[in-house]
Amino acid sequence: MARGRRYPLVLVAVVWLGFLAVFEKPLAERRPTPPELRAGAEFVVTSPNDAGPGSLREAIFAADRAQTRARVRIRARRIVLETPLPPLINPEGVVIDAPDPDTEIDARALPDGPVLDLAAPRSVVHGLRIRGAAGSGILVRAPGARLTKVALLDCGVGVQLAEGVDDLVVEESSFEENGTGVRLAAGTSGVSVSQNGFRKHDQAAVWAVAPSPPLRPTAPALVLRQNRFEDDRISVVLINVPAQVEENRFARAGEAAVYLSGPGVVRRNRIQAGSRVGMYADAADGAQIEDNEFDHNLAVGVLLRQGRGAGVLRNRVYENGYGIAVVFGDRGGPNVVAENLVLSQREDGLYVVGGAPVLRGNRALRNRGAGLRVLDYVPLRGPRVTGDPLLQDNVFQENGSDAPIRGEYREPRVRQESR
Repeated sequence: MARGRRYPLVLVAVVWLGFLAVFEKPLAERRPTPPELRAGAEFVVTSPNDAGPGSLREAIFAADRAQTRARVRIRARRIVLETPLPPLINPEGVVIDAPDPDTEIDARALPDGPVLDLAAPRSVVHGLRIRGAAGSGILVRAPGARLTKVALLDCGVGVQLAEGVDDLVVEESSFEENGTGVRLAAGTSGVSVSQNGFRKHDQAAVWAVAPSPPLRPTAPALVLRQNRFEDDRISVVLINVPAQVEENRFARAGEAAVYLSGPGVVRRNRIQAGSRVGMYADAADGAQIEDNEFDHNLAVGVLLRQGRGAGVLRNRVYENGYGIAVVFGDRGGPNVVAENLVLSQREDGLYVVGGAPVLRGNRALRNRGAGLRVLDYVPLRGPRVTGDPLLQDNVFQENGSDAPIRGEYREPRVRQESR
């Protein structure tokens, strides 16, 4: 009886799934256009050719001539470019919309230059895949750009933000096997990169570099949140760019998951299985590295070198080569390593060379080497740099040595190769 009552429900479900399979695409085409994709004029791309009627080139020319915000809707499944496209310059903005997620621009025949040049303010690119650009897949030269559900594959640079351009959002997109995934020039601000996937970048997944640090504390110029990074050489490079790196997952970086120099906040990330260093903070004055999980990085979980006033706080650091290493540092504004759980490293838990950090409230447990090793730095020339941390309320238990081990690190001599 119960089985008989369930049968009609199963039949209805099967019929409904079949209905969706047949009519999903036509229904999707009739759904209301999201507000961010709406425009006063629309131009449809139907041709896969580089030029001619129905081509993307002609649609961009038409959008640039429009007197209102324009939308270019791409219906051609694959577009093969032979020559560079014109820039998008409509002052009211241009929307490039590819409703079919398999829509692709093949740019492998272009010798250089960007595929899409967004010189129109408040432009949107949605749902488009760009492959094989020798230069940039998307160059952003005007403020207010929004890139959603795009894919950049095998490009020199996936997304390039020009110098001094503000207010860029990149979200729900994928970057794979590019030289650099997202590259920000100096002087940019208001950039949000969230919920994207990055994989196998030759240089860096995200590159943000300025020639000098800000003169005074500022709001973050870049926010990286809830992205996933896998198998990049370096996942994130931040030099003199105030940034927040939060709630991301990093796996199997070749050199470092995060390289940070200058100010920044790195919080609630998972950084694992790197071939060398999980996070490398070099002269990261005032940086905050807190509430992260560092595990199974081959050399060091966290390496803090030089700098002053940085905080390494409340992190979980386990199963790395070394746990947290502090090398040098400014005695006038000491770095603080506090309340971290450091356990089961293959070597030492806490490792200090020639620095004077404050080590407070850390728990170093079951590390195979020392819970804490402190080394003086002995250069080939010049005075010895004493390792002299301030120890407050740390716990060292079940390590290879629970008593701090003192020693020295001698600068190695570089052997001169005979000519």
